[in-house]
Amino acid sequence: MNSLYSVLFVCTGNLCRSPIAHGFLADALSARGLQDRIFVDSAGTHAREGEPPHPLAIAVAADYGVDIRAQRARQVTTEDFMAFDRIVALDREHLGHLARLQPIQARAKIELLLTGMAASGDAEVPDPYGRGIEEFEYAARLIDIGVAKLLADLTANG
Repeated sequence: MNSLYSVLFVCTGNLCRSPIAHGFLADALSARGLQDRIFVDSAGTHAREGEPPHPLAIAVAADYGVDIRAQRARQVTTEDFMAFDRIVALDREHLGHLARLQPIQARAKIELLLTGMAASGDAEVPDPYGRGIEEFEYAARLIDIGVAKLLADLTANG
């Protein structure tokens, strides 16, 4: 990687899954001294602008040593397809939404975080919104696995 690369994580409200993924990747990049080479952000398909992450998302991220309290929700836009290299969906519904929103001239590659991670094909990170801590912990474990795979891919060439 010779220049700034960018990754955008997308879930529904940009309150639970995508802020955790954003925080996990940003933290891993910082730990490797790569924070100036790869930019990370998150957005939602149906976000309410300016909302902080869900308290349980903040709590489970903190269990991994990651602070996501400063993040704020924002809506994914068509401009994101020009600004980012990769847009990573947390489930198939988001992937479909992104495919419909993606302009013809887009430079961003869209993908599912857990592509190829299930015996039956692609795996999804279930939405923990409105559920308990166990569902948030499960989502965080899956996100951690997906982010580790993504990080390995991002750093494989340089």
